[in-house]
Amino acid sequence: MSMTIAVATARISRQLPEAEVSLDSALLASAQLMETILLTPQEEGQEPYVRQAALMRLARAQRLLIESQNEMLRVHEEVLGIGREIEAVGDDDGNCPEQTGLLAMMPLRRIA
Repeated sequence: MSMTIAVATARISRQLPEAEVSLDSALLASAQLMETILLTPQEEGQEPYVRQAALMRLARAQRLLIESQNEMLRVHEEVLGIGREIEAVGDDDGNCPEQTGLLAMMPLRRIA
């Protein structure tokens, strides 16, 4: 299936912010879950480390979500660059990351 540059630009302009918000929402939900787990009283006689495995897995999931947010910023910047190169988009509404912003000041790195 083929689509025009205009259709692709419109779809990307709509879908990219939706994907960014979805990652933000997932991180917020996981933070709320961690708060609930930490505030849940432990049963009498239960060892204090019982929740630790779940908390460690949740913290790892949060770290992966943050890494995903970093990658999404890169996607946004790259797609914007392509759009400007083919003169399909500008940044009239100011929703795109600045070329000299976070990505230029502090390179995002992968954590293995």
